[in-house]
Amino acid sequence: MDSKALWNTVIEGLAGPGYAVVPKAFPPDVVEAVRAEALSRRERFRPAGIGNQAMRVSAVRGDAIEWLEWGEGGAAMQPFWQVMEVMREALNRELYLGLRELECHFALYPPGGGYQRHYDNPHGRSARIVTVLLYLNPGWRPAHGGQLHIFGPQDESRLLCEVQPEAGTFVAFLSERFPHEVLPARRERLSLTGWWRRG
Repeated sequence: MDSKALWNTVIEGLAGPGYAVVPKAFPPDVVEAVRAEALSRRERFRPAGIGNQAMRVSAVRGDAIEWLEWGEGGAAMQPFWQVMEVMREALNRELYLGLRELECHFALYPPGGGYQRHYDNPHGRSARIVTVLLYLNPGWRPAHGGQLHIFGPQDESRLLCEVQPEAGTFVAFLSERFPHEVLPARRERLSLTGWWRRG
């Protein structure tokens, strides 16, 4: 999928139901470059915390993370950053979101790891506006678990969407609006997770 088709799909999703799921959003070589960058940092991943206090509760959240600065990753990763910048400009132009920066990290779930239902911006308390995910798991099958579940904003028991974390799948949703969870994975599960912020 080219970058214009990608951001058009994301814009339509955010303006409509509030979320978009785009399989094969990036070319395989870009996805592999992002994956390779994540794996090259494996020794630097640390258990993720919960909320502003960064509490570590493995029963609630089982991933380890490594923060990523804008533009990091060498020449092979630059096409990813370029697409994300074009997307930011398009979202601001079409949806007037006022997005300024992308905060992101790699997230690695070991077998058995998941993340209980939560909001990325509960009650609008943070500057996170749009959550984005790029999955980095080639050959993923439903039997491997680790699916992302997005629930209804008015009825948190209503499952709106189930996403397989297959390499190249891109997800975007409004951070304040949608509770979501990660089911326990049966094999290692890797993604780039980010939040477009207003400041």
